Amino acid sequence: MMTNNKILLLALFPAIILILVAFLSYADNMYGPAPTPVVYTTYTITMNLTDSRPTISFLASIGSTYPLLYHEDELITNTTPIWIGTANKEFSLYIINATPTTINQQVILNSTAMSNSTGGITWNVKVPLYLIYPQPVYANWYIIITENVNNENYVVFMFETYNESLPSILTELSTIGGYLTALNGKPYYLWHHYYGYNPTTGAVSTYYEVGLPDISIYYAWVGQGENATSWPSSGFAEALRIFKYDFYEYLNSTLINEELLEPNITIGNITNYGYAIYQRPRLIPFGPIVYVSPIVFLPNGTIANPICVPNTYYILTVNFITQGGTPITVYETKNYPLNLYLLNGSLLFGGYLQAYDFYNETTIPITPIQYLTPTYQSEIMQYSQCSITLFTSASTNTETASGNLIETSISNVTTDSVISNSNATKSTYIPINYEILKEMYIKVHYLWWPR
Repeated sequence: MMTNNKILLLALFPAIILILVAFLSYADNMYGPAPTPVVYTTYTITMNLTDSRPTISFLASIGSTYPLLYHEDELITNTTPIWIGTANKEFSLYIINATPTTINQQVILNSTAMSNSTGGITWNVKVPLYLIYPQPVYANWYIIITENVNNENYVVFMFETYNESLPSILTELSTIGGYLTALNGKPYYLWHHYYGYNPTTGAVSTYYEVGLPDISIYYAWVGQGENATSWPSSGFAEALRIFKYDFYEYLNSTLINEELLEPNITIGNITNYGYAIYQRPRLIPFGPIVYVSPIVFLPNGTIANPICVPNTYYILTVNFITQGGTPITVYETKNYPLNLYLLNGSLLFGGYLQAYDFYNETTIPITPIQYLTPTYQSEIMQYSQCSITLFTSASTNTETASGNLIETSISNVTTDSVISNSNATKSTYIPINYEILKEMYIKVHYLWWPR
């Protein structure tokens, strides 16, 4: 027969077990091993961003060698603000190890910020202190700047450095006038002096800026055929009212940029409607047109080569506007992006629009000439692979529907089957029974390419 003490003990036994479990759990939380907190330090990186226009020193160097190019480039620098392609935009800065680090750990630092109304930007980069102290981490580093366009990141600057410590890289980026060291040991200076139109003073000013190779500017010119008599004054005045120029940029069948332009009367007056540059009378100027190369930084850590992404192209269209306001296309071209290139093995650029120049009867890329001049020819190589892997998808949990689409597209394309886009597609004229359109030719003449 059980005594009251035994009954009480049996009744309390489950409660004693629960108390012991709770105590052990509490003891483990109080006295067990705790994770080491990560201490961060912040680097402030400030830059003035501009497009891929030529530097002042480069512009001066081609004055006698390429006079036509000089006048074209001078037109851009003297009539467009330095911030025309970089003001009030969202840019992200990435610092990623390109080779294994000395601590055998992937390093991905990034910061996103909005530029101001003149293209100035400040990134605050949080850096784990153990990466720089007491022993700094060494590796080759990718320095990447992307622009957010419709929630996609487009690479506007990408550079692989020589083997350096992370503190050195951060210091170089934080220093006004700083430079990066290329894989061949040559310095690449980030900061240069540029000309740009100042709308406040109405004059050209000099600015100290960081140029972004994959943001381009150009003017398009429309005129009559080479064998045609010049437009009479009355006919040309009417032409200025009835022509429009359209620019469309597609990535993976998605429209990412659209410019619908009327003749630029200001540029027309400055250049005597193109005569000061091309010695041909009455050319209709359109622009300036700003576009970003379709080099996509995917969420899975890869950069897609635009020539491998299906349905990536540019449409250039000249429209005749009827008296009723109906646009009729008189000429249209479908053009594909140029391949990617590496300067000194480090600077990635390319993906530029290719267009047909009827004046010289050739296909040309609209590309910053300062990266493709003969001075650099021996140090430029084509990058024909379809993607560049910067880090594995395991390093990020972010995915987007469009990113997955592009990733699927490029995964099925091998290096050997890279799309060849050496020629733009020329369409035929659409006949219009209108006097001033007789023997018309479309002169699409672009900046930054030597003649």
